[in-house]
Amino acid sequence: MTLSRRTLLGSSLLTVAVPVAMPLIASAQDASPVPASPEATSMDAPGYGIVRVRALPTPELNQAVYPDVMSRFLPATSAIPGFFGYLFAFENDNPAASLTMTLLADEAATTQANEVAKEYVAGLDPRLTPETPLAEQGPVRIWSTTDRTSAEVPPHLTGCQVTFRHRINAEETDIEGIIKTVNEELIPGLREMDGFVLYGWLGTSDGRISFNIWETPEQLAAGDAYVADFVATHPIITTNGTTDVYAGTIGYADVLGPA
Repeated sequence: MTLSRRTLLGSSLLTVAVPVAMPLIASAQDASPVPASPEATSMDAPGYGIVRVRALPTPELNQAVYPDVMSRFLPATSAIPGFFGYLFAFENDNPAASLTMTLLADEAATTQANEVAKEYVAGLDPRLTPETPLAEQGPVRIWSTTDRTSAEVPPHLTGCQVTFRHRINAEETDIEGIIKTVNEELIPGLREMDGFVLYGWLGTSDGRISFNIWETPEQLAAGDAYVADFVATHPIITTNGTTDVYAGTIGYADVLGPA
């Protein structure tokens, strides 16, 4: 597995992103309560996911889009039957970019969510229209969360660390074998580590995206090191080309399922 420079730079701008984001988090959440979808409380794990990395021209515009997302996009998306959860994070090494993940019950709900997103983007102030360097969706193949309750982790996971790793499968990749190995041998170790919140995989048309959440940058680094050691000692974990890594500081996330 080859990691991009994003991994090395991820923590360097953390102190820049968080102080600016925090006031917006409070105002956005207070201004617009998100209606709960009945289906969201009946699922222990999502069936599908949508992952996006979006970039705006300046960090200021990226900050400006966040309360708009919380007040207009999230309520419309969370009203979709089959909605499971949503995450918004500010990318650590590029303050003008954001990471988002929408989790849903099935492919039908995913189609509806994409329509809501298209309508939302079409109605944005033109200054807030983003570029999208990463846009993937697919079935959730791995899903493991902390045993802690929502009261035992930061509210809305605000300030926690998230990473997306986008990998292209090598031609000889045994994806079912990899999933079995990860579930049986990697995840149990991760779950025992301090600060673990979530680890999962999204299947894509030509590869997979792994995503994980830890409470602090130090715990994220420890988790990354554990995963790197695991991959190095398991030849079954194959990848074609480099791995694009995006790391961010969470502004809002409701992805752990029923409390």
